[in-house]
This record gives sequence, C-alpha cells and structure tokens, in this order.
Amino acid sequence: MRRALLISALVLSGAAGCGHGQRVRDVAALRQAPLYTFNEREVDAYLKWLADRPLGTRRRVVRLGRQNVGQPYRLFLLGEFPFELYDPDPMYCLAAGDCVTFVEQTYAMALARDWPSFFRTLQRIRYKDGQVGLLTRNHFTEADWNVHNAWLFADVTEIVAEGRARPMRTTIDRTAFFAKFGIDRKFPVQHFESRYIPREDLPDVLPRLQDADVIEIVRGNKRSQYVSHVGLIMHDDSGGVTLLHSTIPAVREEPLLGYIQRHQNILGIKILRLNRSVKLPDG
Repeated sequence: MRRALLISALVLSGAAGCGHGQRVRDVAALRQAPLYTFNEREVDAYLKWLADRPLGTRRRVVRLGRQNVGQPYRLFLLGEFPFELYDPDPMYCLAAGDCVTFVEQTYAMALARDWPSFFRTLQRIRYKDGQVGLLTRNHFTEADWNVHNAWLFADVTEIVAEGRARPMRTTIDRTAFFAKFGIDRKFPVQHFESRYIPREDLPDVLPRLQDADVIEIVRGNKRSQYVSHVGLIMHDDSGGVTLLHSTIPAVREEPLLGYIQRHQNILGIKILRLNRSVKLPDG
C-alpha cells in the first residue's frame, strides 16, 4: 500500500514522467485535442468522462489510439526511475512514445476510469505481475510480453491463420541482455517456440482481423525469428484493414498491406486479441 501511494504521489507531482504542466482544459476541448498534448490531470478528467460513455473496450482503443496520431516517436524513453537506477528514464511519458509504449498506454487508458487506474493497469501490462523492476519488465515480446499479458490478450495467430501458420523459433539470452545494464546474473538461454502467419498469406487473412487486435511484425531468417515491431489493427471508412502504430517520425495510420509491401524483410505477423472477459475496473 505504501509503495502504491508513493507511486501515485510521484506521478501526480510529475516526478515519474514527462507531461505538459498542470493546466486543465475542459472536456469539450480535450475531445478535440491530440492525446499526446494532455497532462496527467487532463488524462484523469478525460478518462472519467470516457468511462461514462457507452463504449466497449475495443471502441475505446480505437478512439484513444486515433486520438494519439501525431505523437512524436522516441525510442528508449522509459525506465524505472525513481524506483531503480539501472535504467534512469521515467516510468511513463505522455508526450512521446515508441511502438510498444503506444500499444501499452492505449490499452491501459482504454481499460481505465481515471489516472490511478490507468497507471496501475499500465504497470500490469508492462511488468510481470505488475511488479516494477528492470528484471520483471517484459523485455522480450514473444517470451515475456505475450506470456505475461495472457490475462489481457489471447494469441489468436493460429485461429486467424486457419492452418497456414508456421513455426516461430526465438533464442533469448537474458544473461547477455541484463549485462548491458550492469546486472551480473546468470540465466539459462531460452529457446522459445510459437507460430506466425507468413506474409504471402496475409491477403487471405485480412477479413479475420478485428479492430484493436495487437499485430506483431515478425522478422528474421529460416533458423530464427523475432518480433520487431507492434501496432494496432484498425479499419478505415471503406472497410480496409489499416495499421495504427508508432514509428518514425510519429504515430500514424496506414494500409496494412502497403506497410508490409514496403518492407521486404518482414516474414509475417502474429495476432493478439482482447480477452472477452476483460472489463473496465471498478471505480
């Protein structure tokens, strides 16, 4: 309890993140403003207003994700400061993001009723069991983020693929990874296996993709594959499947197949889908 209270106090004081001061625009103005221009108190007011609207979680994800189009892209901007010093970056940032933080914060806001529930949910998504720390952060998408967020998402790759999924093999050396932060701790090398949908089959699976699905872009070679990028599935006004994602220089929405075709080194995709049982937390 004391830890949670300390987190809340530091966040609201601006010590744990990057914001835009403490002005508070009214909800009418916030509805029209880019989400990345909000400060913490404005997020709190907006989420309280949004919680009273008759929107399901998927529709909240669509609304919030699109409202963040234009958020500047910044890589390696988050850490665990002030709770740990291994990675001294702040625990959240509203003004900028990368592909992972964009997905995490969009879903955390969609599942929240106010700032405290947003921040608690964000930690649960970003860390194993919500326990803040470099060692418990979900660093590896396939073996950490997807596994530890099974409470929120189901891996529906094989369902969407309808028999066309291929084996995906990823080798993870945690000892070498954590050594970069000065942590001298030994971990066994992990050989993680899952499935992905090959790029040549994507046109056939598009009709089975849903708004707010998490899409993971797979790269690598025949021997080893890994997730290199993540985003959200959307549909445009004509029903076309789009990719909403944080990439250089800023968050944007574009046709999914167009993105895949521009990047010839993409092997395929994985798809995670919101569990039906997940709902907004109690107030």
